[in-house]
Amino acid sequence: MARMIPPAIADGAAPGEKAAFAALRDAPGTDDWTVFHSLAIGRHVTQREGEADFVVMAPGLGLLVIEVKSHLRIQTDSTGRWKLGNDDWTERSPFAQASGEFHSIVRFLRQRSLDPIAFPTGYAVWFTAIAKQNIPPAIGWQEWAVLDAGDLAQPASAVRRVLSSVDRDTAAKSTGYKHVAGEPSAKRVERIRDALSPSFSAEIKPTELRRRREQELASFTADQVRTLDLISRVPRVLVEGPAGTGKTYIAAEAARRHATVGERVLVVMFNRLLEDHLQTALSGVDGVTATRLHAEMERVGGVTSPANGIADWYNTELPLAALEKVTESGFHPPYDYLIVDEAQDIASDINLDFLDAVLVGGLSNGRMLLLGDFSNQNIFRSGIDDGRETIEHRVPGIVPIDLDTNCRNRREIGEWAERASNRSGICKEFRRDAASGDAVEVRLFSSKDEEASMLDDVVRGLRAEGYGPKDVVILAPYRDSAARRATDQKITVSTLGSGIRDTSYIRWGTIHEFKGMEAPAVILTDISGTSERLPDLIYAGATRAQDRLVVLTSLEHLVSI
Repeated sequence: MARMIPPAIADGAAPGEKAAFAALRDAPGTDDWTVFHSLAIGRHVTQREGEADFVVMAPGLGLLVIEVKSHLRIQTDSTGRWKLGNDDWTERSPFAQASGEFHSIVRFLRQRSLDPIAFPTGYAVWFTAIAKQNIPPAIGWQEWAVLDAGDLAQPASAVRRVLSSVDRDTAAKSTGYKHVAGEPSAKRVERIRDALSPSFSAEIKPTELRRRREQELASFTADQVRTLDLISRVPRVLVEGPAGTGKTYIAAEAARRHATVGERVLVVMFNRLLEDHLQTALSGVDGVTATRLHAEMERVGGVTSPANGIADWYNTELPLAALEKVTESGFHPPYDYLIVDEAQDIASDINLDFLDAVLVGGLSNGRMLLLGDFSNQNIFRSGIDDGRETIEHRVPGIVPIDLDTNCRNRREIGEWAERASNRSGICKEFRRDAASGDAVEVRLFSSKDEEASMLDDVVRGLRAEGYGPKDVVILAPYRDSAARRATDQKITVSTLGSGIRDTSYIRWGTIHEFKGMEAPAVILTDISGTSERLPDLIYAGATRAQDRLVVLTSLEHLVSI
């Protein structure tokens, strides 16, 4: 197994990069290999900055820079331009891109007296979804610099093949070149690794904190892939799990997998921020439509919702308008696979009637993945109906899968959220188990004025800890919150933005608006009163926090939890 740097790949990476990462990592006979992925190049030879998808360093073999292209369709024209998938035409070929990354790395190493002069160094382009037979020979690239989908099965052999070709080609063209046996040595590989990614113990800055957090979270959600493997074998699946168990990650990955085999996939959710998140995560994936349920109803129904639409519009009038269109003769379901994230928020008969009409085979015979937390995060519904029974009635034979491993929250945060909402023990395991001792802080206020002053103090404290404005979110059960009052009355609160979607500064809004999302640091405000819904809102709000949770409350019992 190769040594991967970093050891996990980001959730948002392209499918081909994920496949190449797993193939290189797990390839037998590569225990002494070091492989960088997504290596940032700040000193690029032809542009301001760049990034190498993979840099493979194999003792005794050489160094290979690999550019990965995972597009399902690749075109060129007579002028030499390239078109990858749905991207715009470009005059820069993938081979030119790989060459720029390669020469940037070689120049950087040469400046540090690490010249790769006694072993082969080169570059290749890996088309992970295309067979190399479809890439004809051309003057712009060497035939041996083309890797294809078949090389995913034996990546180590592919790397050896390319480096062997580089070795022969370099020896034929350069009289001063000779591959010294055993080079690069393990010691030289380690020196190159240290130069490309030096280790240091300086004070951690906010950007470094963010980078480490993202790597940590990515590695913890990797085991959710096992759930995806089960989903692929069952036509209709209901995944249920409490906050932080990776449901949205599973939704996005399932969408990519079904789109890769040519299916038309609809991914629906309830709120706007989750829509933005999933649209970003699935951008560039052909065949996937990620949208709010009401936005899809508007599109199908050919209607526009009023600016200040009341609940009756969204609960009745809009669905009926959409249903009128889908029941017309000649309407054909536009989607082969349905994914619903936060399914408890939309589990009403009229909403399910619409989804039944747009899915090939309908809810009874179609193929779908529904994900939700019906027991703990049903904050948009009232009464005893949590939506699960409605779904089980409308989708006969749907197979349930339970998740109980929290991948998002620090243990202190997750356990506090459970205790504060009388839900202790719903997560059986917390992957982010490292104790920090100060992940949760509860402050007691006695008046709204005191809370406003306290909010400013908390924000400044989090900034001092290293959290940037984009890392902090202020959430409240109601719109009339401490953050809104501070904004309306122009009370000074450090770097406060204009609302929940203002990503340039600290965001603030309701727990409902931020449902399904997450942030490194969350401030819960206005936690007061005796509403029966308050425990649900506390749980939903607190579990948005990845690393740090601060609660401003007038309820004394929360201080001692």
